[in-house]
Amino acid sequence: MLNADDERKRERQRWRREHVDRFLAEIGLDHDALAKSTKEQLDDWAREVKLVEDQPSSNFGDVVLHLCKAVESELASGLGRIEGLKFLAAEGTLGQKARTLNGFRFEKATNQRISSRGIKPGFVQSDLARLLRKLADLRSDTGAAHGNVELQSVNEQDAERARQLTGGILRGIVPVSREKSK
Repeated sequence: MLNADDERKRERQRWRREHVDRFLAEIGLDHDALAKSTKEQLDDWAREVKLVEDQPSSNFGDVVLHLCKAVESELASGLGRIEGLKFLAAEGTLGQKARTLNGFRFEKATNQRISSRGIKPGFVQSDLARLLRKLADLRSDTGAAHGNVELQSVNEQDAERARQLTGGILRGIVPVSREKSK
């Protein structure tokens, strides 16, 4: 039999999983399609969302931070493993990765590697750098960046914007299995 603390812990875990699953369903992704590290960051994101809900005086900074970390994790475990795009798995900020991607010359072989992973090369070539830049700017402007030096308080609108950007990025870089797309 579970004691009251264990039951509360299980309820919090259940809430986080449902919150993450709702987000993924909205963007058309399955929980199992994500890298383990991305799932962990999204779980931490949901934990921070719940904290802010329960304590309205809390700042949304960690909410934004964990969404950024989820994107970094998925980049590193997915596109960052492709020859030519390994810089996406290397140390560096989202802004640095966006700038590098923006100036990157996509060769036919790189596009084929991207495509063979079930990812659309057109998204990686055009939209990914723009979305990463916007997420990096939001993270930087609000102080949800490294060191967490607060430049301005992160509000609910900033967190929602980060959620939308993260959703757009994940939708573009997480391979959709052929079974799911039928």
